Amino acid sequence: MAIKINLKKNDETKNGFVGFSFTTFFWRPFVPIFRGDNKGFLKFFLIWLVTSGLLIFLENFPYDSIDFDKIPSIRDFVISLFDIKYKYIFLLFYCFYSLLALISFVIWIFIAKNYNKNYTNKLLNQGYMPSEDDSYSLALLKEYGHLEYTKDELKNNEKMEQYKNIVDTAKQDEKKKLYIFLVYIVIIFLVSVVPAYLTYIQIGNETYLEFLQSLYN
Repeated sequence: MAIKINLKKNDETKNGFVGFSFTTFFWRPFVPIFRGDNKGFLKFFLIWLVTSGLLIFLENFPYDSIDFDKIPSIRDFVISLFDIKYKYIFLLFYCFYSLLALISFVIWIFIAKNYNKNYTNKLLNQGYMPSEDDSYSLALLKEYGHLEYTKDELKNNEKMEQYKNIVDTAKQDEKKKLYIFLVYIVIIFLVSVVPAYLTYIQIGNETYLEFLQSLYN
């Protein structure tokens, strides 16, 4: 979700967007597809592969299917872990996974913050512009720095007041989206951390070898 504006070039109309792109944060490579932005899709897909894709790979990798006897270096490393307490291994893996998740989160926050700006600037550079009577689109484009106020507009108090009212209303709607987004982040954090903490405190002092033996007994 973002603030949508109308841009025209000859008889063709396209939607531009300003503000934080919540849809990009959640849907990632799919957003450029819906906008016909092929280069954006390719770039976002590659970023997704090395961020979210890596997390999915680590979470779903079939570790049990590995034949360690064929990979002596990995076999020796796993054997070296047998005498370590399992709770430390669990904590280390969880911290590593959380670090990757945090890096992915920060990267996509940055992308979502800038994608609408870059996409709309690209349309403007291609010659797409709002209609002269489209005060809504003009006000938002000028407020978000895509276009500059003209001298006549700056001298016209009525026009500037109209722009201000449009921008204030749009930003109020954006604040509502932001509050919902923050609640979502808190819920995701709790859902991720609380079960991991409860698992950690229940592990006890068993070694990694004892833990593996309990799985197969």
